[in-house]
Amino acid sequence: MGSVEEAELCATLSDFHAWQSRIVIGVALRSYLDPLVLTPTEIIHNAKALKALLETGQLVEAAAAKIATVQARAPGQEQRARRMAIQTAIDETWGRARIAQVSFGGFPKGRWIDSVLAAAPGKSPTGDIGYDLRVALSLELSELRGWSTKLDRLLDLFQWDKDDRLNEAIDGVIGDILASVAAGFELFGNTLLPGTLLVTLCELLFGRMTVDAAGPGRLGTLNALFRQGKLPQARAAVLDRIRRQLKAPQPLGRGALDQESELLKTLSGHLLTRNGLVGGSAMADGLTVRYSRRLEQGGASAYRKSIVGVSEGQADLICRIHYLAAVAGTPAAERHMDEVVASLEAAVGNEVLIENMLVQTPDTTLLEQGFAAAIAAIRNSSLPDDARARITTRAERAVDEFVQSGRLAARLRQIEPVLRRRTIRLAEIACSSLLRDDGARPQMRQHILDIIRQPQFQADLASQQNNDIAQAEVRRLFELLERLRQFSASPAPAQVVASNPAVPVALSPMAATVAVPVAAGRAVETIVAAPPRRASAGGAADAAVTVMAPRGVAAVAPAVGQVGLCPSCFAQKIGPEACRECGYPTKSDNRPGVHLQPGTLLLSRYKTGRILGQGGFGATYLGWDDRLQVKVAIKEYYPSSLISRAQGSSNVIPFSDEHAESFSSGLTKFLDEARMLARLRDIKEIVGVQDFFEENATAYLVMELLEGRTMKKYLSDSGGRLDVRRTLSVLGPIMKALQTIHEQGLIHRDISPDNIFLTNSGERKLLDFGAARQAGGGQGGGLTVILKPGFAPPEQYSNEGKQGPWSDVYAICATIYLALTGRTPPDATARFMNDKVPKPAEMGVGLPVGFEKVLMAGLSMRWQERPQSMRDLLRLMNNALGG
Repeated sequence: MGSVEEAELCATLSDFHAWQSRIVIGVALRSYLDPLVLTPTEIIHNAKALKALLETGQLVEAAAAKIATVQARAPGQEQRARRMAIQTAIDETWGRARIAQVSFGGFPKGRWIDSVLAAAPGKSPTGDIGYDLRVALSLELSELRGWSTKLDRLLDLFQWDKDDRLNEAIDGVIGDILASVAAGFELFGNTLLPGTLLVTLCELLFGRMTVDAAGPGRLGTLNALFRQGKLPQARAAVLDRIRRQLKAPQPLGRGALDQESELLKTLSGHLLTRNGLVGGSAMADGLTVRYSRRLEQGGASAYRKSIVGVSEGQADLICRIHYLAAVAGTPAAERHMDEVVASLEAAVGNEVLIENMLVQTPDTTLLEQGFAAAIAAIRNSSLPDDARARITTRAERAVDEFVQSGRLAARLRQIEPVLRRRTIRLAEIACSSLLRDDGARPQMRQHILDIIRQPQFQADLASQQNNDIAQAEVRRLFELLERLRQFSASPAPAQVVASNPAVPVALSPMAATVAVPVAAGRAVETIVAAPPRRASAGGAADAAVTVMAPRGVAAVAPAVGQVGLCPSCFAQKIGPEACRECGYPTKSDNRPGVHLQPGTLLLSRYKTGRILGQGGFGATYLGWDDRLQVKVAIKEYYPSSLISRAQGSSNVIPFSDEHAESFSSGLTKFLDEARMLARLRDIKEIVGVQDFFEENATAYLVMELLEGRTMKKYLSDSGGRLDVRRTLSVLGPIMKALQTIHEQGLIHRDISPDNIFLTNSGERKLLDFGAARQAGGGQGGGLTVILKPGFAPPEQYSNEGKQGPWSDVYAICATIYLALTGRTPPDATARFMNDKVPKPAEMGVGLPVGFEKVLMAGLSMRWQERPQSMRDLLRLMNNALGG
């Protein structure tokens, strides 16, 4: 699996110790390292291990000579000079390792890492804390025999709250292990085909491995760390291993051509995405070389044919462009640049690929982003300047020219029978950056206007009056038509006029009205989209199209507050000048087009003010209740990844039909949370709900306004720790409230210091019931919670985990643990491998033994071993304190 033929030139000792060099060391010394279960990091940093290697005789010298020979082929390099440089690096490595051996001699065995981390800045054993942490890791690992055992220990040490420098060192050693052939056999089994092993590595690298019902094991934990981007060195090492094995002569399968092809196709699917080719030009070279091994002829001719073969194997235009742009940067491609250029020109002009890209990618935003990334890949490629400029220009116009041909509209007529959805798709593409104002957009716009004038279109809308999904689609079309109007070269200003849906509007050559049905009893508005007048083929000007807003779309109230009050903070204000309290309108945190503007009226009763907080699923505003004349908090369901604010309106619009489905599902859950909070209104520790309703095509929750700080802020203000009695005084009321909640058949599932609020009046409030659900259901839905590392119990990491009051017991005990020790407990994913939670006493926290025992029981990985209710937990803790 690879060789030393790609050994890079190293200038400094750090270069010789970097992950790229360690891979070369691992390959060159494999016959020595693998039987001893040693990583290159251990050899470099452990004086005892390095001495044993150097005493083996000619092994190191032979490896150094071979590498020097390879490097001497580079321009300006000489073999003798490279051999001396490598030997100097070996001598310096040995010298540093001996100094470290002496410096670490006074530390207790097994406490090397803690001793280094505890050292004052600049006072670690050798003065270089990064080097010293790698030495400490090497000393720990030298006590272990077995790749799995070493990996388990590394994962155990890789905790969320450890020093980042330690995690960086661990990352490097994990990379050493995953780059090792012998380690791969032990971790994944020695019966896997080489190609199957590479596929497994890709699934691990990209976070696609399935998690067992019992929770993530060794590979599941690695999978999570890779998915969260926490192992960059290991990721690079694994990619390098994949690339080297692609270029190796050994087959991926058992020699059968169809098996080899299928494995290569699967690997390409993992590595080649619409975001680019993972591994860049080096990986493109590996894929091309591997493809060439399937051909009968070899050499340059095979590489040339493989460029065509790999690219034509990519049915997705964007992926094909990314591969060709990447392969243009390989050294071998210099001899075949004419083939790369021809393949790229053919790709961007291939109407079948363009058509498939447009009709098979329902999310237009993702399509725009992907195609823009592909064009950027061409622009930044190693193509000759003239070819790069020519192909970039052609790619930029490719979709526009295809749409102008009329083939998109024809294809959509074949595959989408529902006229309104077909029209929405056309409008989405017309509004995208894929079309040009001087190209297909005006033609597409006119085609859409012709469609919505058809009686069939109007009849379809009229038949869907009580269909919520259809109404959402109509709202989407409504917003797109307005955007199309704004794209016009000389748009007439939009007019907002009152309209009665019961009164027919006469059609004339100059005006066509599409009466979009609205629910009885709801106000409507009519937006007149007047396109610019231009001569058509028959000499007639474009007709103005009037679209009456669908159910749920209401006019935007003027962004002004009540007379005498600032619309943003609702402080007393005199005259039109800026508010002295918040600076509005000169200053405002409300982002136009995203947040509701100060003074926006909801339900003819509530006004929204300044933004208080914005999360991934909602925005919370300071509000004003006109009826009660008091400030409130108004929470809006606003998942920013699914919707946007309609221009010039308070309405929200999903990005696509698929986004609309997710938005609708989330909206239901948001309203369920509101009903749940209303059901719990008698519990004073639950934030009080005054009202909830739907408006602006989304939903709102009106709650009491809390003034104070979260427990997280309270801990920070208290120096990071509290004593045990103060902790219980804060959390006791919350625990009692949770007991009442559990008795009503509910569990919270998201308890943490962020969701516990201390008011200025001394009350405690439990926030955020978005993750709460019925207890006793146990199975299903566990992975829908936004898991907080350290606070989420292990059963929440699996769809099969049995959840109940004991799940909240774990989270509240984790919160108590943090309050007492200043540290978050290790995350449950890390504890699957090595269940070790430091006891508070080990961190110098004085607690009654009985209290600590109850606390640690509450943090048990097995739910059966925890106190089964909040009542039991609070009773046991109070008894342990003698209270």
